[in-house]
Amino acid sequence: MAVCCIDDAGAWAPELRANDIPVSAIRRRPGFSLPTAWAIAAAAERHAATVIHAHHYSPFVYSCVAQIRRRIPLVFTEHGRLSDAGPSPKRGLANRLLKRVPERVFAVSGELADHLANEGFAREQVGVIYNGIEPGNSANPDTRTRLRGHLAVSENTFVIGTVARLDMVKDLGTLLHATAQVARERPVALVIVGDGPERRALEAAATGFNLARSVHFLGRRDDARDWLWACDAYANSSISEGVSLTILEAMAAGLPVVATRVGGTPEVVDGTCGRLVPSRDPAALGAALLDFARDPSLRVALGRSARQRLESRFTIDRMVREYRDVYMGTS
Repeated sequence: MAVCCIDDAGAWAPELRANDIPVSAIRRRPGFSLPTAWAIAAAAERHAATVIHAHHYSPFVYSCVAQIRRRIPLVFTEHGRLSDAGPSPKRGLANRLLKRVPERVFAVSGELADHLANEGFAREQVGVIYNGIEPGNSANPDTRTRLRGHLAVSENTFVIGTVARLDMVKDLGTLLHATAQVARERPVALVIVGDGPERRALEAAATGFNLARSVHFLGRRDDARDWLWACDAYANSSISEGVSLTILEAMAAGLPVVATRVGGTPEVVDGTCGRLVPSRDPAALGAALLDFARDPSLRVALGRSARQRLESRFTIDRMVREYRDVYMGTS
């Protein structure tokens, strides 16, 4: 196995290299870069690849072009969209040609598979392999107590957690608005794990909602799940999702989930483990969070069910088995 990144190597590169998995970074130029495609072909030849697995659309396009230099079975997985916009006519035209290249095409949710079909792929061509994570240990009460101490919140404070890149697609402004709605009734804290271009605007918005002392911007953390153990509920306010790994992390931590009804999220979160609300609707999001804040027994029941649902449907072992079977069938 070898990993080829079309931009920079990224945060996981050191861990991969430590496990003897080669990682190369092409660092493509702005605009369409033909040398990027040739670099993918060269990397495949250098590592004697028998399958190329392209994750996301740009790597897929470049991997298709790379087939001109070196024909290797290609698998394409689309993981999500950057907005809630409709199908792209430009991609639709391109995909009528590109869809002939890959041996197999997958999306991480049925909703995303339908979207690919609306952008030129044949629906029967697109399979679904859901994302998965390592379930890990159940919530640790000692860790919960310690981290809530770091947050300086009392045990009767309702703590909402979210893990996200601070980007417009995550619509965290709506979550701040919803948190302000909760704060009018009871003590509340919002823990935001992640960083990104919207951070300053979100910090200003928190101040505008009189939440400056209640919102904790923790930045990017490698111990995100530990911080989830300090929370009472998890919120996802995205306007677009494939299958959110952070929602899966929250389910692993035994948290009930309030999430927007977008993308593949309704295929992950159902009434047994959380609540779904419309996107861009702070009143609906706030009302669902208030339901959880008022009823600790409901939170416990839904959180327990969330953990069970994760273990039965969304583990990394299941995901790896499914992709392994794909590789064996195409190489």
